[in-house]
Amino acid sequence: MRYLSAILDINTVTLLNISSGLAVVLFRHLGLGLLLPLILAGSLGHGLAAVTRIESLHLATGLFFGIFLTLTSALSAWLWQKYYPHCLDTVRALFRFVLVGCLLPAIAMMAIVAIPLYIDEQLVHGRLQFLTIEFTMTYTTSTLLWVSLYTAWQRQGCDWPTLRWQNVAYVAAIMALTLISFSVFPGAIYIELALLIYIAFSGHWRTLLVGLCGLIIVSILRVPFDMGAFAIPDLYDGVLALLIFIFTTVLASISISIQVMEYKNAVAARDSWQRKASLDPLTGTVNRYGLLPELAIEYERSRRARYTYTVAVIDVDNFKQFNDTYGHSAGDRVLQDVAAEITRAVRQTDLVARYGGEEFVIIFRNTDSHDAYYVAERIRQRIATNTSQFDNQSLTYTVSCGLSESCPNDSHPEQVFDRADDHLYTAKSLGRNRVVVAPKEDP
Repeated sequence: MRYLSAILDINTVTLLNISSGLAVVLFRHLGLGLLLPLILAGSLGHGLAAVTRIESLHLATGLFFGIFLTLTSALSAWLWQKYYPHCLDTVRALFRFVLVGCLLPAIAMMAIVAIPLYIDEQLVHGRLQFLTIEFTMTYTTSTLLWVSLYTAWQRQGCDWPTLRWQNVAYVAAIMALTLISFSVFPGAIYIELALLIYIAFSGHWRTLLVGLCGLIIVSILRVPFDMGAFAIPDLYDGVLALLIFIFTTVLASISISIQVMEYKNAVAARDSWQRKASLDPLTGTVNRYGLLPELAIEYERSRRARYTYTVAVIDVDNFKQFNDTYGHSAGDRVLQDVAAEITRAVRQTDLVARYGGEEFVIIFRNTDSHDAYYVAERIRQRIATNTSQFDNQSLTYTVSCGLSESCPNDSHPEQVFDRADDHLYTAKSLGRNRVVVAPKEDP
C-alpha cells in the first residue's frame, strides 16, 4: 500500500496507515505465523515507497521502518488478544486498549526509528515531532477502526437482509458532507460530526463504522486538492489538525456507541432480573411481589376508565395432607399442573399468580364476576378430572375458589382481593371443590 501510494503520488495516505491496522487484525485472526511474510512485505513496501518519495533517504532506513512497523502491529495484536480481548465491551477497556495497545507501541516505534533517521540526516528541526504525532494518530486510528470492524464482523456478521435504506442514507450523507467540507463549505465537517454522534446514540453500530470509513476515504482523496477547514498557512499544522480531528472523531463516535450498548445491556439485564424476581420459579407464574403492583395498577385503571375487573383466589384442597402422604416433590408436581391448567384456561390479557403455598390468584381484566365465574368453574372441573403422574402414581386432587368483582366504593387495591379470599374460605367451609362468588353488594 505504501509503495502503491508513492507511485500514484497520493501524498495524504498518512491520513490512515491502512496497512498497519489491517496487519493487527490479520495477526489476531491468523496468528503470528504471518510475522515473517508480513515483515518481508512491509519492509519492501515501505522501503521502496520511502526511497521513491525522498531521494536522499537511504534504502536501509526505509526497510528498517517497514520491519519495525510490522513488529509494532504484531505487538498490538498480541496485547489485544492477551489483555484486551473485550476492548469494545466497555469505554474504560476501549481507552486502555487505545493507550496501551496503540499509542504506546507507536511512540516506542518512532523512538527506535528516530535513530536511523538521525543517522540518515532526515531529522530536520521539528521533523521528529511531526512524524511522531502523524504516525501515532494514523496508526491508532487505523488500528481502532480495523479492530472495530473485525469485532463487528465476528459478533454480528454481514447481515445483508437487515440492511435498510436508512443505513445507506446515513453513510451517503456522511460521505457527501465530507466532500462538501473539503470543496464547498468547510463548516460542513462539524455538521457531519453531529450526524456521527446521532448515529452512535441511535445504536447503529455497523452503520457508524462504515460511515467512519467513508469519512476517511473521502478525506484521503480530497486533501491533495483542498484542505477544507484545515487549510491554514502552516501545512504541517493543518495536516496534524486534520489527523487529530479524524482520530478524536473516530474515538468519540465509537466510545458513544459502546456506551449506548452498555446502557442497553444494563437495561436488558435489569429487566431480566426484574422478570425473574417477579416470577415463581416452580410454576412460572407471577409471584406475590409481582402480583401486588398489578393489583394496584388494575385498581387505578378501573377508577380512571370506569370498568370492572374480577379477582379469583384458588386454593388446592387438603394440600398439606397431600404433601404428608406423597411428599413435597409430588406436591410440587401438583402445583405445576394446577398452574398450567389455570394458565391454559384464561386469556393472555389476564394475570395468573402464585400468591404463596398452594394458593393462586387470577386477575380477570375488564370482566365482571358473572363471566369470570364460568371460567373459574371450568378450571375447577378440569382440575377435578385431571391426574398428575409422579413415581408411577396417578395423583388426583381438587381446588376451591373465591371470586370477587371490583366495586366503585373500594378505597384500596387489596379490598377486592380480600373479598375473594374471604369467599375462598366460604367455599372451603361448604365442602371444598366449588366456586363461591362474593355478592356485588358486599362492601
